[in-house]
Amino acid sequence: MSANGKTPFLTPQQELFLAYYTNPKSDTFSNAYQSAIKAKYKEDYARNITAELPDWLQENLGDMTRLRKAEKNLDEVQNFNVVDERIKVDMFYAERLGKQKYSARTELTGKDGGAIEFLDKSDDDLAKLAGLKD
Repeated sequence: MSANGKTPFLTPQQELFLAYYTNPKSDTFSNAYQSAIKAKYKEDYARNITAELPDWLQENLGDMTRLRKAEKNLDEVQNFNVVDERIKVDMFYAERLGKQKYSARTELTGKDGGAIEFLDKSDDDLAKLAGLKD
């Protein structure tokens, strides 16, 4: 069963239309009218097949679109270097452009990048260092 609960089987004429319409090697590729005529549909139906977009055609075109997307994603996933590089680039942008939200770096330094001495600081001095007091 298909997603809408109808049977996924096509008539031979529907299969023929899809073969002509979707095969890049077909002389009627991507021309719905010519593909329908070649599949022996009546002139009226052939002229309106994409406007009417019957369920069987809509489902099969949708399935083909989803399949192409899935194949593209699989090709990308199989090439881990591409995925890894994309992730690295995305992380670079996120860490640089959204520092407050995405930065993994936490650094506390004292004056001129030196160490912060906490041992002899009062609570007020520590609050000032943390930016909690003026």
